[in-house]
Amino acid sequence: MNINNNDMFSNSSMQHHPKVSVIVPNYNHSEYLTERIESILQQSYDNFEIILLDDCSTDNSRAIIESYKSNSHISHCIFNKHNTGNTFIQWEKGISLAKGEYVWIAESDDSCSKLFLSELISLLDSHSDAVLAFSHTYLIDSNGRHLKINWHRKSNGKILTHDGKQFARQVMTRQNYISNASMVVFRRSIFYKVPKYFQQYKSCGDWLFWTYICTQGKVIEVCKKLNYFRMHEKKVTVNAGKTNDDWMEVSSILSSFIDLLTIKGISLRIFRGKWTYDLSKSVRPNKKELMIRFPDIYGGSKMDIFLYRLSNVIHKITASIFDFKTY
Repeated sequence: MNINNNDMFSNSSMQHHPKVSVIVPNYNHSEYLTERIESILQQSYDNFEIILLDDCSTDNSRAIIESYKSNSHISHCIFNKHNTGNTFIQWEKGISLAKGEYVWIAESDDSCSKLFLSELISLLDSHSDAVLAFSHTYLIDSNGRHLKINWHRKSNGKILTHDGKQFARQVMTRQNYISNASMVVFRRSIFYKVPKYFQQYKSCGDWLFWTYICTQGKVIEVCKKLNYFRMHEKKVTVNAGKTNDDWMEVSSILSSFIDLLTIKGISLRIFRGKWTYDLSKSVRPNKKELMIRFPDIYGGSKMDIFLYRLSNVIHKITASIFDFKTY
C-alpha cells in the first residue's frame, strides 16, 4: 500500500510489540472522533497501538487527531491529501502499518464498552483456530441515545464458538450478521488471504469480507453488547443504497457467495425488471440454473428491502444444498 502521497506522523516512543492494532479510519466525523478515541484509550486491556487515518476530511478532524500525537498508544497519524472515497482502502492502509497479532477496525463514529478488547482478546488467545471474535452491539443515534432497533435479541452473555464455514452458510447468507466493523477483532494474518475484490463494493463489501474470513476457521460470538454502532445521516452505510448501480453490486455479491460457499453446479442468469427468482424446493448440485430478475429500485429504503429479500434467496439455496435448518 503506497502511503507516500500522505502526511504521516509516526510515534517513535510507541511500544514495539503491541498485541492489538486498532485502526481508526475517519472522514468528517469530528463530532464523534474524540469519544471514539477516548473509548479506545480507556480499555481495560492496554497492549495495543492506535493507527489514526484521515481521508482528507473537510471538518476539524485533523486538529483532533493531532491533539493525540503525544499519546504513547498512538503509533501513526496519516492524513490523505486526496479523498479515496473508499473505507476498505483505508482498512488496507492501516493493516499495512499494523504490528499487532490482532486487528480491530474501530470506526470513527462508533464507541464501545471498556471491556470490549479484554473479553475478545482473551477468547482469541485461548482458541488458536479462531479467525475472528465479535460481540453483540447496541444501536445508538447521533446523540448517543439507544435506538429501539435490536439486532441481537439473544444477548444472554453466552460465548458461542461456530464452525466458520457452517456459520457463513447458515448465518451470513441470511444477513450480514457481523454488521459493523467496530464489533470485530480478527487475526491480522487472515487479512492477506482475502481477495481484494471486496474493495470495489460500497454497500456490501464488508458483508463479503466478513463472510470470507469466517470460512477460514472458527468464529467466536460473544453474546454481550460491548459495541455501540452509531446510526446517523452522514454514515456511509445509510447513503450507500441510493445510486442507480446498486443492483449491479448486489447481483455481484450473490455470484460471489455462490462461488465462495462452494455451491457447485448452479449457474446464474441475471435480469433487470420485476423481482422474481426461479428456485426449486430441493436445490441440489445437479441443478442447472438459477434465474433471478432484479427489480428496478433506487433509494435507500427500497434497497434495504431488496437486500433482505436477496439474502433470503441465498440462504434458501445454501440451506437446501447443505441440508441445515434456517437460522
